[in-house]
Amino acid sequence: MVRSWAAAPDGRHHGAHYAEAARDLGTPPDGFLDFSANINPLGPPEAALAAGEEALRGEAGRYPDLHYTELRVALAGYLGVSVETVLPTNGGAEALFLAARAAANGSGRKALILEPTFSEYATAARAAGFEIVRMVARRPETNFRLDFGVFEDLKDVGLIFLCNPNNPTGDAVPREGVLRMAERVREAGAVLVVDEAFVDFAPRLSIAPEVEEGLYVARSFTKFFAVPGLRLGCLVTPDPERVRAFQPSWSVNTVAAAVGVAASREKVFAEATLAEVALRRRELFSALGGLPGITAYAGAANFLLVRGPQGLPEDLARRGILVRGCEPFRGLGPGFFRVAVRGAGENERLVEELRDVLEEAP
Repeated sequence: MVRSWAAAPDGRHHGAHYAEAARDLGTPPDGFLDFSANINPLGPPEAALAAGEEALRGEAGRYPDLHYTELRVALAGYLGVSVETVLPTNGGAEALFLAARAAANGSGRKALILEPTFSEYATAARAAGFEIVRMVARRPETNFRLDFGVFEDLKDVGLIFLCNPNNPTGDAVPREGVLRMAERVREAGAVLVVDEAFVDFAPRLSIAPEVEEGLYVARSFTKFFAVPGLRLGCLVTPDPERVRAFQPSWSVNTVAAAVGVAASREKVFAEATLAEVALRRRELFSALGGLPGITAYAGAANFLLVRGPQGLPEDLARRGILVRGCEPFRGLGPGFFRVAVRGAGENERLVEELRDVLEEAP
């Protein structure tokens, strides 16, 4: 297996490891068509890039606004929440770590990880001093629908992460279900952190306007607006100042802040993205489902979980197609991989390469 698809010693594992995959497979590092990172296929909005370039040239020599006043107003407007609940962060990952640290003040010492899901949750909880408890709460036989039975016994649990839509399975819990879950967690004296990193692709799922004590919402603006290198996110919380006590000053750089302000105003871009991704996701799901030995799982975001014969991710990488091998995720294992939804031509190439690999298999 490619090392970047395996769990690292610290438990973290991600996609988009072009150089490492190239070394392991003996292929050129710049020759991959990347389906391993889930980024908006339309790319970033031009107005946002222009704002970032202007900030780089005109403001790089000054510190950012310590309180990010303009950015908080822009993000609050985009999310439909009160500006008093928004704490800008260095990507969605920092929001997760801050929420876990804030939750550590409670009485429960265990953090419940609803597998299979994003690996950073366990890392963030462990860094905050929690004992990690992993439960497989989504299974292939139910199309990875979340098993609410895991919330029956929350003894000594102080923190729970919910990824909605979930990475890497793509399933989603309706917002009413999330709010019921939040109430159950609150009754148990624990904190629920809802990671809405991909909810921009399914905006009706968002519960950001409903935050209250014991409920945090983490958002990422790098996937939908296609600027992962800039690291911009936020935490929506009823008491951002209490959480900010754990955050370094000037966590968001000037360029990222400027891009965030401009991107949050791009309503036409957002509408075009939703239409394009929905169309391409349906096409890709249908095409994958027509391949022998392949099972594709319907998803609510800009990626699909796929199951097929073992070794497909390596075979595809040797053909210049990089997907996300999912063997390290508990509840998945060999045969599972995740693919981003890209443009029509790129998706067609993925399907054709998959078909060729399957036909050549002994």
